[in-house]
Amino acid sequence: MTVKIICDTSADLNLQNDETIYEKYDIEWVPMQVMFGTEAYKELENLKTSEFYEKLSKTDEHPTTSQSTQADLLAAYEKFGDKVDDIISIHISGEISGAVSSARMAKKMYEKQHPDGAKIHIFDSRTASANFGLIVIKAAILAKEGLSAEEIVPKLDEWRTKDQSFYFTVKDLKWLFQGGRLSRTKYVLGSLLSKIPVFQMIDGKIVPVKSVSGKDVAIQTIIEMEMNDLQVDPSELTLHFTQAQIYSETKEIAAQLVEQYPGLKLGKIFSMGGVIASHTGPGTIGIILTKNFEY
Repeated sequence: MTVKIICDTSADLNLQNDETIYEKYDIEWVPMQVMFGTEAYKELENLKTSEFYEKLSKTDEHPTTSQSTQADLLAAYEKFGDKVDDIISIHISGEISGAVSSARMAKKMYEKQHPDGAKIHIFDSRTASANFGLIVIKAAILAKEGLSAEEIVPKLDEWRTKDQSFYFTVKDLKWLFQGGRLSRTKYVLGSLLSKIPVFQMIDGKIVPVKSVSGKDVAIQTIIEMEMNDLQVDPSELTLHFTQAQIYSETKEIAAQLVEQYPGLKLGKIFSMGGVIASHTGPGTIGIILTKNFEY
């Protein structure tokens, strides 16, 4: 059985200097869209990560986003539909994006036009950014090992719920508020209190779980909550990051945490692309801790 892994670009498997690691794992990405005013761009296709931040620095206009088009998803399914037995199409949480719905519609179109083609499995990651990206990598590794789609999907679900923990903090709440991911009440309260918020993805939604005084406290709070979530020795864990324009600072934080927790393995520092950063803003940092994961 051959299985192809497809995902949308909000998986944020982006490294420095506009490099990505999709190709390394034979993952096919389908672009999501970023709009600056009336100008629409397809993420990674005609809007590299560096280009997004450059445009952001030159405008006061808040960028908007939309999911991958059904046409682009259908094209990806058709590209591999006669070459593999199954396609697993993995997407950002359906609670914060229409990506899953768009994929389901594209699947129906594909099945109608290609009744004898590959079987398509839609998987809602229930999370976002590189935390979603690690699920995609996990799927690609399992596919390379020769597992069938029917074997891979439940393993992804189990790994997502038991073997990873993800929290993040932002520099400015206005991005989550203007992007429709934070209510006015929570935005106003958070701004008035002048504290650093810590967020978690719960049931696919972005939920504020704590407010602390200062970024250093936020980072320490996150790592302690994640260690508590996973309940194993640091030597069994890998630390990953997703960040928006604070690579050097994140690298320093990574070094400090690895020193603080002997045996803790250091994974990659990913860069948030335009779709995610349009909603969280520059200065965002997400920390991901995983069990049973190796690149």
